[in-house]
Formats: sequence, structure tokens, C-alpha cells
Amino acid sequence: MKNKVQGVVMLAAGSVLLFWGYNMTQSVSSKVNQALSGAPPDKAMVILVLGGLCAAFGFFKLFKLR
Repeated sequence: MKNKVQGVVMLAAGSVLLFWGYNMTQSVSSKVNQALSGAPPDKAMVILVLGGLCAAFGFFKLFKLR
């Protein structure tokens, strides 16, 4: 039961981080910066990677096969 709760929490946190990171990459200032430098902002990429890791960890913890 404890693993399921941890999985749900990590999956929810990962989803929130992914949503937040996606919104950061779609902002006007991010688009201007990306047009000038050719690369997405570092902070947005870090948040997207962390969100993906949290979501994946939560998914595997929630649906762990026994």
C-alpha cells in the first residue's frame, strides 16, 4: 500500500513538473531567446527532465509487477 501511495505522489509531481516545463518553453520570452540562441532555456529543460524522471519513477512504482 505504501508503494502505491508513493507512486501516485511521484506520478502527480512528475506530471506537474512536465506541465510547468512545457509552459516555460512556450512563453514569449522563451521563444525570443530560442530564436536568438537556437536552444531552449536551460531551466525549462532541467524541469522537463526532472518531471519525466519523477513521472517514470512514479509509474513504475505504481504498476510494479510482482
